[in-house]
Amino acid sequence: MRSVLGLAAVTAAMCVQAPAQNFQPAPVVQIIREVVKQGKGAAHERAEGDYVRAFKKAKSKFHYVAFSSMSGGNEAWFIVHYPSFASAEEGRKEGEMEPLKTDLEAADAKDGALRESTRSMWAIYRPDLSYRPDQMSVAKVRYVSIGTYRVRLGKDEDFMSGAKSILGAYAKANVDAILLCYQVTSGAPAGTYIFFAPMNSLKFMDETAERQRNLTQAMGQDNYRQLMRGSGDTFVSIESALFAISPSMSYVSKEQEDSDPFWKPKSAAKPAAPAKPKTTN
Repeated sequence: MRSVLGLAAVTAAMCVQAPAQNFQPAPVVQIIREVVKQGKGAAHERAEGDYVRAFKKAKSKFHYVAFSSMSGGNEAWFIVHYPSFASAEEGRKEGEMEPLKTDLEAADAKDGALRESTRSMWAIYRPDLSYRPDQMSVAKVRYVSIGTYRVRLGKDEDFMSGAKSILGAYAKANVDAILLCYQVTSGAPAGTYIFFAPMNSLKFMDETAERQRNLTQAMGQDNYRQLMRGSGDTFVSIESALFAISPSMSYVSKEQEDSDPFWKPKSAAKPAAPAKPKTTN
């Protein structure tokens, strides 16, 4: 993770901060996307541990959670959360103070050799386009499905209307799901929205067809079909990706660590030292 970006804390579909219910999404997030070189996934994960140790050593008050891709390209996402853009500036200043600055530069040099590219985006939370965020139990989330929607210029009104219709149908059908929406303000084309759907288990995906049926019934088949037919005019592109949370690459608070053993992964065992050759007199 690039230290020059601000370095802090967590998932747009999550923003891990407190393990309890009544979760409140962060108003501002930074999304750092790293494309990892082929065959370097394990080495990259180990290298990210240097960042975690640097932040722990500095007792940084800023935290972050990492995602590893399970579909699409070989990527790692780091979702950084802030109460405001002003606090993001504070995070940048912290990363420039010693000894954290030197530790992060050393970690970045090692990690940089394992990346194809890095991209950063800033986004703001859209509560009006989110669904049941307060029902998420952060400590239990293990996977997240991320949908990236790019709205055509001049089609924002159609997008908002369609999204609210679908969310209304979700509520009417009492669909058991959680969605958090963030609107990208910098680092991506205008009209980019990212929806995070956190999951405790991949079993959630086995129930997709049933949720789709309930959604269609709640909205009405004719209304649903009409909405889907118009989606081609509303969006430039729609991309979906599946990720697993990586606790070993995440720097979370002690409260988060204590919430579930998952957040305290065991360090990889060091390889045994080669046996010393026997000497003869």
